[in-house]
Amino acid sequence: MNTLSSQPYKGTRDYYPEDKRTQNYIFNTWRTVVERFGYEEYGAPIIEPIDIYAAKSGQELVNDQTYVFTDRGGRNVAIRPEMTPTISRMVAARRQELAYPARLYSIAISCVMNARSVVVSVNSGS
Repeated sequence: MNTLSSQPYKGTRDYYPEDKRTQNYIFNTWRTVVERFGYEEYGAPIIEPIDIYAAKSGQELVNDQTYVFTDRGGRNVAIRPEMTPTISRMVAARRQELAYPARLYSIAISCVMNARSVVVSVNSGS
């Protein structure tokens, strides 16, 4: 019988309380600053249809750098490797309702093969 590892998955990390406090301090500072300039925070799903990444970034990102799987409905989806296609999709869905320039930001967790990075994206819809 194999023993379970106490190490996080390769390319990821654990956030113990002291690490999480530091991360929260940084994120809260970023939120305070960007909101002072009129930006509003948005959130998005961690999975997206693979097509939006293939259209933007090509097959290298899709084939070599992204976690892709088929969901129970038979759709090819990816764990979001970046926010640009997601925010583009969101803005397109509400283009008639948004005030422009759209002042949106996200502190998003994105997953790329062999690395898990915190991506802070301050996105403008203009």
